[in-house]
Amino acid sequence: MEQLIQNHTVSGKFWHALDDGRIQCDLCPRYCKLKEGQRGLCYVRANQNHQMVLTTYGLSSGFCIDPIEKKPLNHFLPGTPTFSFGTAGCNLSCKFCQNWDISKSREIETLSQSASPETIAKTAKKYGCRSVAFTYNDPVIFYEYAKDVAEACHQENIKTVAVTAGYITEQARPAFFEFIDAANIDLKSFSEKFYQKLCAGHLQPVLDTLLYLKKETSVWFEITTLLIPGENDSKEELNEMTKWIVNNLGPDVPLHFSAFHPDYKLTNKPFTALDTLL
Repeated sequence: MEQLIQNHTVSGKFWHALDDGRIQCDLCPRYCKLKEGQRGLCYVRANQNHQMVLTTYGLSSGFCIDPIEKKPLNHFLPGTPTFSFGTAGCNLSCKFCQNWDISKSREIETLSQSASPETIAKTAKKYGCRSVAFTYNDPVIFYEYAKDVAEACHQENIKTVAVTAGYITEQARPAFFEFIDAANIDLKSFSEKFYQKLCAGHLQPVLDTLLYLKKETSVWFEITTLLIPGENDSKEELNEMTKWIVNNLGPDVPLHFSAFHPDYKLTNKPFTALDTLL
């Protein structure tokens, strides 16, 4: 197992050394401060020899060919297949995670398949996929791998898609979205209390990502919100959220509502009612 990790460990970006001997990760707003040998909350970025490393480069939890609408993206290459893959780990701690077996995994066995960036691009092209999607877990945490995959894809005239919570720092945001053609941003709620209580995160960095995409990039993006009964589905919150989207991003940004099913650490809530989605 240790040999597998070492074989897929590369130098990481976006960090700096602290005066007390630790290093600080500057990739996401958690700003994890790590001692030698420690891993961040995402579990895949670590302090190794007093430097930040990514420990899952070239490893995947699986590959799948999906319709692009499943990401969901309804207005980017509609009707085409996308080559989907993810790794393991996540930089949020959502109690309702619908992919928790992947995103919360701390078992290297989850990453049962490996592929170079060039192999992913050529495989996508072989099977007629117009795009490659970084999904299942958040691509922000495997930035170095995603970047190299994207560069290989663009050489094959294949687009790149990020399915992400948008939980990334101002410093890292431009470098990450520079190689992304389309994104679906998971806006989990329009409540800071929700983000703190159920995700161990904050709302504002996600809103900042949405504003950045709209004002500073040509990335096509759509938004998804998972509606959890009694947590983020009130008419007041949804009205506030949609007004913010229209006023700040414009009326043409697609917004998807998806249905919650009890899972992971939030099993005391019912399924999302059909009437709520409609």
